[in-house]
Amino acid sequence: MSTTLYWLWLQEKLGYAAKTEKVLAEFDFDVKRLYECTAYPPSFSKLKRDKLADKSLQKSQALLEYCNQKGYTIVTPDSPEYPHALRAMPDFPCVLYMQGDFDFNALPMLAIVGARKATYYGLNVATRLSYSLAAGGVAVVSGGALGIDSAAHKGALLAGGKTVMVLGSGLDSGSLKGAEALRAATVQNGAVISEFAPQFKANRLSFPIRNRIIAALTLGTIVVQASVKSGSLITADFARQYGRDVYGVPGGIYNTAFQGVNELIRDGAGIVVGVEDVLENYRAQYPQLIDVQKAAAYDIRDHEALYQDLPKTKVEAVDGEIELNLNEKKQVKGLSPKTGLVYDSLETGPKHINEISTLTALSQAEVLSHLTSLELMDAVEALEGRVYRQC
Repeated sequence: MSTTLYWLWLQEKLGYAAKTEKVLAEFDFDVKRLYECTAYPPSFSKLKRDKLADKSLQKSQALLEYCNQKGYTIVTPDSPEYPHALRAMPDFPCVLYMQGDFDFNALPMLAIVGARKATYYGLNVATRLSYSLAAGGVAVVSGGALGIDSAAHKGALLAGGKTVMVLGSGLDSGSLKGAEALRAATVQNGAVISEFAPQFKANRLSFPIRNRIIAALTLGTIVVQASVKSGSLITADFARQYGRDVYGVPGGIYNTAFQGVNELIRDGAGIVVGVEDVLENYRAQYPQLIDVQKAAAYDIRDHEALYQDLPKTKVEAVDGEIELNLNEKKQVKGLSPKTGLVYDSLETGPKHINEISTLTALSQAEVLSHLTSLELMDAVEALEGRVYRQC
């Protein structure tokens, strides 16, 4: 008999993110022995003993049948496809529910995480960096939310690479509002996974539980655009705990949207100003898989359609999280007439400073002064080549 039912039973009894290693070590990591046990070690609390004393497999059997009907794969620590990287966690998942077909132990994996309320700069960096990483032989892992996560998945897919989406909810929860097409593409070119049972609804506690899996699954975590309260910093903390690498992409020092990642770099995270800063650290470990030169040669600017698809900012609460919707520009109040004129000139899209000067009938020096004021208000951001865009 397969041990899948026993792992489902154990997940039910212990709950999510439980100290699995400590419990199973008493039984040589044999889940069937644990299930068949009737006299538990003194180290087990009374509450734990009472839970484990319930040997009913009815719920586990129903869950197994449900997943079979839905076409979900149940991956347990006894499964050959279970990620080796997770097995070393003290709180390794008893069960992973998966859509897709992906070998977690075949490719090096790196995580890209960041803000849901993402700026154009953050989205641009996440997409291009992910594109290059995938082109260089790395599978990109992220959390599936709109914003930086979605940009990371999209970049890997555009490069023809693999990506893994780790959910903070069950596979059936419908929490990825606005990202359904991206999820479908991920299933076809990687995997969507969750520790949570299919119909589990996300909550504030489930996202840190999810974040530990992103961190443990990968060689390192790259944080792109994070404020001081960003959940991405939780992922970075887990990465450190599990002995993984942590990287940060720097942002404007006066922009609060980047304060968290800038402090991460200040406190010792590796700074990323190009894909080589990351991949050079793993080339010797994966000489047949990682191609740094190929990664550096790939340029996302070849995919002009991508920029037309980058989301603008509208914030809404979804399952207790802040996520991006696709349209609606940021409202900026209290601008002087000329500053407002400069800001409004960017309403239709990014523009070079010369074009702004022409549209507003202001000198370039005046335009630059007003743009600087708008940057300090986080209302506009500078792109390459003296081009500016509304945030």
